[in-house]
Formats: sequence, structure tokens, C-alpha cells
Amino acid sequence: MKLVLAILVYAAIGLVLSWGILLLLHGKPWLFIVAFAAYVVAFGRIGCISH
Repeated sequence: MKLVLAILVYAAIGLVLSWGILLLLHGKPWLFIVAFAAYVVAFGRIGCISH
């Protein structure tokens, strides 16, 4: 169950980052900045817990 949830969360973050990149190309960087910050925090908290 954790694997399925992790896949769904990763896909959601990917979609938001993609949408943020599209908005960034139109001069609106707010969504990309928020999504990138969320990705960095999630990677730092979840991805580096084992170290």
C-alpha cells in the first residue's frame, strides 16, 4: 500500500511541476517555485530518512 501511495504522490508532484513549468514559460513562476520547494522538502524528509 505504501508503494502505491508513493507512486501516486510522485505522479502528482510531477504533474504539478509540469504545470508549473508551463506557467513559468508564460512569465508566472509562482507554481513552479512552490512545487519545487515541496519536492525538495519531500525528498529531504522522506528520501534521506534512512541515512
